[in-house]
Amino acid sequence: MASPEQIGEETPCSPIPSDNNGIRRSSRAKKAPSKYDEEYGIPAYETSAQPASAIKQARPKRKATQAAKESMVPEDTGPLLEELLSRMSPDERKEYGGWVELESEPGFFNAMLQELGAKDFKVQEVYSLDPEILAFLPKPVHGLVFLFEYEGDNEPSHENRQRCPDHLWFANQTTANACATVALMNIIMNAQGASLGSQLQEFKDSTMELPPPHRGYFLDKNDFIRSVHNSVARRIDLIAEDLALDNKYEESMKKRRTQKKSSRSTRKKASPETNYHYIAYVPVNGQVWELDGFQLKPLNLGPIADSWLDTASTAIQERMMRNSEFSSYSLLAICQSPLDTLAGDLATSLASSRALHELYSANPIWTVPDPFKTFSDERLAQRNLTSEGIAGLQLPMSFLVKTSQPNFGPAEASTLAQELRTEQDALDAQYVAELAAVDETVEMIRGRQRDYTPAIHQWVRALAEKGVLRELIQGMDND
Repeated sequence: MASPEQIGEETPCSPIPSDNNGIRRSSRAKKAPSKYDEEYGIPAYETSAQPASAIKQARPKRKATQAAKESMVPEDTGPLLEELLSRMSPDERKEYGGWVELESEPGFFNAMLQELGAKDFKVQEVYSLDPEILAFLPKPVHGLVFLFEYEGDNEPSHENRQRCPDHLWFANQTTANACATVALMNIIMNAQGASLGSQLQEFKDSTMELPPPHRGYFLDKNDFIRSVHNSVARRIDLIAEDLALDNKYEESMKKRRTQKKSSRSTRKKASPETNYHYIAYVPVNGQVWELDGFQLKPLNLGPIADSWLDTASTAIQERMMRNSEFSSYSLLAICQSPLDTLAGDLATSLASSRALHELYSANPIWTVPDPFKTFSDERLAQRNLTSEGIAGLQLPMSFLVKTSQPNFGPAEASTLAQELRTEQDALDAQYVAELAAVDETVEMIRGRQRDYTPAIHQWVRALAEKGVLRELIQGMDND
């Protein structure tokens, strides 16, 4: 097999015979040498004596082309079209070895995390890097995903990067179109105090001791993560992705074969195709890291001062300044889901109400109902709570200080119980709204997973068989 350097080199020609007057015979010649017809005895055509049709029939290449067309049997593309437009099964999507491009849509990332089993996370779009805007993000913020137009010449120097430390989970990107999932994994695998789910936790444990390239390789080969990444893709999307990659490969091989070796530097032509890339920013062990799957090593941005988001924002703004003026960007924040926080606050409030009810329910002026009758076991279970767990919680210090005052009696207890009831209703409403947002996101992605292409194909086919489609096209032409 020829080496890459040998591909595209011309095969040496055989020596030129001595009887050709030093003329090299080549298929690239534009015209015959002088007196060529006289030396080789080729008679000139008498175009005036023959009709044009006769000249055309005398050309052997045209005869061969016509014969080939007549001998060709039209291939029945019906079965192939049926296969291309049929619905994909979950097993087929799981067996697909490629990765489709993902749009920077928070809803899709949220649904993706739900399917991966990492339900402690929430993805939220960030519209500004102002500290006031970042302060409204749900806490803690585990990482930022930054999408930008990739320009390889503007990347930080490799001298500023360092070997990946043992406590940092960082994976390289080893395949095309996987940068979104690589960036997401580089964040959630480093998150503290969050559950990853059984399958992601097993993947993290099995790759923690590996170097970044090997982590990227096993991420590419993980059927579970890859199938979730491709969950909204239709069969035609996967085929189009394979075709695009094949065309890029053929184009690169063509450029390599036709590239002229020259020591002179030539100016690069701007590519009409815009390439977008996802990278991650994460806080780990008091340091802020930029994790780019395209880079072999991570980039340490420095220690955390007041907020790690300030350090990451500075790095993102510097990257935006390095890129071209008309580049477009997108920023997503991977935050802790507020569901656990809301459920915890609700449980603490219910524990305080339960303590007041046990102390003052026997008093005649006490009219506040038992909180466990308002929040039944079934209702608590929907919030991942139990009455036994709430009863065993430690009461907050602010509650203990207030109830230990000398002037605190049944009237004050009743007022406090009403305030706690109002707080519980507000927390429960927020929990229900957040849960509805998660369900809406999942349902939106499930709607995109529904492939209507087979139904549309059958409908158009039925119209064609009935002749309706032809009538519609003719009517459009007449208009």
